Amino acid sequence: MVAIAATARWRARIVAAAASAGISITDPQAGVPGIRVLTCASGDLEAIVPRLAHDTDPPRPAIGAHSDSIADRELRDAVADVAALLSLHGNVVLDLDAGGRRHRPARPDVVVSAGVDRPQWTEPAVTLPVGRDRRGGPLTVALTAGPGFEGTLLELARLVDTDAA
Repeated sequence: MVAIAATARWRARIVAAAASAGISITDPQAGVPGIRVLTCASGDLEAIVPRLAHDTDPPRPAIGAHSDSIADRELRDAVADVAALLSLHGNVVLDLDAGGRRHRPARPDVVVSAGVDRPQWTEPAVTLPVGRDRRGGPLTVALTAGPGFEGTLLELARLVDTDAA
């Protein structure tokens, strides 16, 4: 299951794009302001994202990925794999944990990190299953975007979801 945290405007766009692709996604909080979550099946982003009319998103966002700050080795490797996949598609991915605490880079436009249960979504994000750990549990990675990068976020999530399939 893919979780998409989005503003009311983007939720409406996602629901409309899904409907045009023959995919049923409902937004029980349609029109309610703030970040709310929609869910869809893995693989649905492949059909939905191309149908979204993109605003003037920058062609190459600044992307950052966490590495050393993720304690779980399998999850850290999953985040590194997603960062590598995004770089193979022409994106420059910065290591957000390089340089220690004193020399952290400015927050990038899109961040790749470990997917965690988020009791309250505060910014546009997509969590995606990218595999299974050695015990059979899901490995989930999160992509989080700054304001104005919702379309880019969904396009990057589509790349990851397609690769994970």
